[in-house]
Amino acid sequence: MTVGTVRVLCIAATGQSGSTLLARLLGQVPGFQAVGEVGRIWDKGVGDNMACSCGEPFRSCELWAQVGELAFGGWDGIDGLRVARLRDELAMAGTGLPHPVGLPFIERPDLWPSYRTKVRRYAGLMMPVYQALHDVAGGAVLVDSMKIPAHVYLMTNRMPGIDVRIAHHIRDSRGFAYSNTKWVEKQGGAQRGSHRGRRPPWKSAVRWTWFNAAFDHLERNGVPSVNVRYEDLVHDPAPQLRRVAGLFGLDLSPDDLGFVHDDGIDFSPGHIASGSRWRMSSGRIPLREDVEWAEKLGDLDRRLVTTITRPLLRRYGYRVAGALHEVMDATEAPKASRTER
Repeated sequence: MTVGTVRVLCIAATGQSGSTLLARLLGQVPGFQAVGEVGRIWDKGVGDNMACSCGEPFRSCELWAQVGELAFGGWDGIDGLRVARLRDELAMAGTGLPHPVGLPFIERPDLWPSYRTKVRRYAGLMMPVYQALHDVAGGAVLVDSMKIPAHVYLMTNRMPGIDVRIAHHIRDSRGFAYSNTKWVEKQGGAQRGSHRGRRPPWKSAVRWTWFNAAFDHLERNGVPSVNVRYEDLVHDPAPQLRRVAGLFGLDLSPDDLGFVHDDGIDFSPGHIASGSRWRMSSGRIPLREDVEWAEKLGDLDRRLVTTITRPLLRRYGYRVAGALHEVMDATEAPKASRTER
């Protein structure tokens, strides 16, 4: 067993925000291990046996097979879909409503004793997974890109013994809203539908607001956090990676960031168990910023999304009017990134 504290960097984001890019970049940094959306291994991995980014099915992947063996004596004794239902029930507090309703009970589980019991049961299943990942990864910082508030809150409130820090990854709300209007084929079991659900822009704006406000709340409560804007990560990844590494007191040298080049990023396959399809790409990838929304999000929808999200847009340094480069508050020559599609 590897000696030392289990260190986890939770990427807190809305989805469709470029968070897979941040996770994969950190996964290339010495001392970090990107493991994907850990909270989704139960259905996507154990249940559906989806491919890891190394190309092997989850149960056959060398890293994840070792994790299952160390944590539970193998994955065969775990009903992954049942654990996934427990995960979702905690997020919705048994109401069938969207995720926010579970957050007060995760912070204060004594408000609802039966809910507290479920939190403990789920935490009891997650803790061995993180400990096993820590051991298999040789004590590296684990980069968990699960994103959703309920999972991040569980990590920071209900996982004693794990050193959790947060990279709050933010994308312009208008880009997020446009991404949610697209038809995107789902991964995993066909029984759960062939395409990801779409949202009208106003609903995406509301979701963007409460996700980001929930993560801001954790920072105000003292959880060590750093904000990383997608647009900043696109234009100059190295300073953003240094800021995130600084959460754990790590000072990255130029050699540590040798995978960042002017013409692209060198990505190794890694062992990312769940996330966007882009996790399966490797080699030198010339990434470009996704600004499709600037042309294709209608004027009415853009104004509506801007109005709903205006307070947080300003908080995070986005402009709310003007030409594209002013709206995004970005540099003149964007170069690298790809968002989740």
